[in-house]
Amino acid sequence: MKLQAVSNRKLYLQIADQIREQISAGAVAPGRQLPSERDLAASLGVSRPTLREALIALEVAGLVEVRVGVGAFVRGQEKPGEALPEQSHSPIEIMNVRRLLEPEAAALAAQAIAPEGLARLAEVLGHMQADADRDLWTSEWDRTMHLTIAEGSGNSMLREILDTLWNSRSEDVDKRFHEHLATISDVRLHIMEDHRSIVAAIVQRDAEAARAAMAAHLDYVTAAMLNSWE
Repeated sequence: MKLQAVSNRKLYLQIADQIREQISAGAVAPGRQLPSERDLAASLGVSRPTLREALIALEVAGLVEVRVGVGAFVRGQEKPGEALPEQSHSPIEIMNVRRLLEPEAAALAAQAIAPEGLARLAEVLGHMQADADRDLWTSEWDRTMHLTIAEGSGNSMLREILDTLWNSRSEDVDKRFHEHLATISDVRLHIMEDHRSIVAAIVQRDAEAARAAMAAHLDYVTAAMLNSWE
């Protein structure tokens, strides 16, 4: 029997390998732009989100430069590119799991969060606003806000799971993905307003409003990850 080994390697890394092979073969010269995401995704038979993750993996490896609103460009190879980030999870999959869990965490927090948790949320919002006033975005305040809400839910298992998901945000591909998003001022402003709405609902002890505000926020970020670049 002739059997082919089954690969459990992430799809976006398999796609990144194919593009890397084409770059190495000289299909696109250094400094030149790769075909559009739409064309690459169609040629490879994959979704645009998967293609975008592959391009970010190639950027992390030093093989391409992603320019928000323009496209991906092949970098000069004065030195060999690094290995692809094999251990990074899919940013889109991380967001999908957060979308399942964090709205419920916000609803629970609206019912159970302690006064010190509310004070912490107010403090974090203040730091976020200070950053926004300087056209900055600090991912650590983002993490602190979401995990304060998870802590306020009163469910320690939910808090641990969300902490694990947020740890994945520090992985190379996810980190670079969000760094690109943070360069878009409209996205930063929208996220700031989302956070205000989430905290306001929790302060008012309105579980349904908190759940809806968190769901709307995560839906927006997911859409921005897929639609904001080209």
